[in-house]
Amino acid sequence: MSRITLDLDKLVADGHLDHAEAERLSGFALPDQRNTLLINLLLIFGAISVAGGTIALVPNAITGLVLAIMSLIGAEILRRSAKGHSLKTLSMALVLMGTLGVAGWVGWEFQDVDDGTLPTVMIAVIMTASAIWFRSALLGAFAVLSLGAVLGSGTGYWHASYALFVEEPTITIVAFGLLAAGLYKARCVLAETWQTLLTVSARTAIFMMNFGFWVGSLWGDRMGEHWFAPDRWSERSEWRDTALTIPDYVFTIGWAGALIATIIMVRRNSFLSITSIVFLAIHGYTQYFEYLGAKPETLVIGGLVLVGLAVAAARFLLRPGEDEAGNA
Repeated sequence: MSRITLDLDKLVADGHLDHAEAERLSGFALPDQRNTLLINLLLIFGAISVAGGTIALVPNAITGLVLAIMSLIGAEILRRSAKGHSLKTLSMALVLMGTLGVAGWVGWEFQDVDDGTLPTVMIAVIMTASAIWFRSALLGAFAVLSLGAVLGSGTGYWHASYALFVEEPTITIVAFGLLAAGLYKARCVLAETWQTLLTVSARTAIFMMNFGFWVGSLWGDRMGEHWFAPDRWSERSEWRDTALTIPDYVFTIGWAGALIATIIMVRRNSFLSITSIVFLAIHGYTQYFEYLGAKPETLVIGGLVLVGLAVAAARFLLRPGEDEAGNA
């Protein structure tokens, strides 16, 4: 949707419009959203304050669950009764707080379970159901990420460090590749109201698929290790001897081939094209220093290669005569 800003008073003063035409155009103006946004923000902070105070007064998991369910009910009431977009921001904030609250309650209640598969599956189902019901693109991205947790992916943080782990690279690549393809296919047949949700979810799946390739290109894969390898090291080692092992070079070559094929096949400057170029650069950078190390001479050579790649990418992306917009 394109937006054009016109200074009607100046156009009338300059003689480009008469007063009648200026009045007619002003009737098509969108309402000023600033006051509505301020009201929404005040209501959101008020809701957070009430929720925080209630939990402080009655500090248990059931209190959080009740507040989360009330948030979802309030969001549904606003979605059905509020006119226009006046309270849309508040509604989506309540959806986010309610969904994360229910998911947090599941994680809290099942934190002592030996097998973490059940709570991760439940959280993935909650995120997916809420994203579909409320058509929330943000929750759609969370739903895809929660599916990654089911497959053994996640992140970790400690002092001055942040980690990404993918325990099942092969399954992650296949699952999220199929999911992204299915979501892009659904986007072509479903109504426009679903477009943003499907697009964001598909793009998140693309990122997860690339993360699977990235980890696999460094350490390879032993398929099923996330579910079938026991915690005891002796049995774990025995299981590793019989597990289906895929070496790292398969992922290294396969990832490069998939990225190059995507860059060639899709429209230039689309999301898929630019994302593939970025991950191809990450892939080359990772493999370069994985094998050659961070030595002065390798840093010089790597810098020259990056400059060359930047020039080539600029010529590819900024070639004239191409539509620079991309929706994939």
